[in-house]
Amino acid sequence: MLDVVAAAADPAIRDRYFEKVRRVEGGCWLWTGAISGRGHGRFWIGDGLVVIAHRFAWAIAHPDVELPPVVAHGDCDNPLCQNPAHLSASTSGENRRDWAARRHRLGSALRDVRGARGRARELRDAAREGADIDGVAADGVRPIDRDQLPLW
Repeated sequence: MLDVVAAAADPAIRDRYFEKVRRVEGGCWLWTGAISGRGHGRFWIGDGLVVIAHRFAWAIAHPDVELPPVVAHGDCDNPLCQNPAHLSASTSGENRRDWAARRHRLGSALRDVRGARGRARELRDAAREGADIDGVAADGVRPIDRDQLPLW
């Protein structure tokens, strides 16, 4: 964990990290680098050490706070998201409970027909190319989610 904190304090590593982040005003900041099998950004901080990119984002945004066991994505449920406003400290248990509670919510990114990695890959590629992010996100919405009217 100290490696992540030390890397987050290094201006050269931070600059390299931010080269791979596309900031969307008022929304998710999308990771445009390597992604894991579960769709999370992967960032090499040096000497073969790879970290989950949004953990690195947390370390940059909270230099005086201990790195939590898990950095969760709050309500955006976007594993590529690097926006510190969308990240929260969590535990493995809390993160699993939140995921279980939201994965059946209509229109949730967790229900994307492409799966987490497929969705992440397409969003990442759209962010790299400057394409329509919202359109790419909408491509994975299940028809039942798209056509279902809110109950209240």
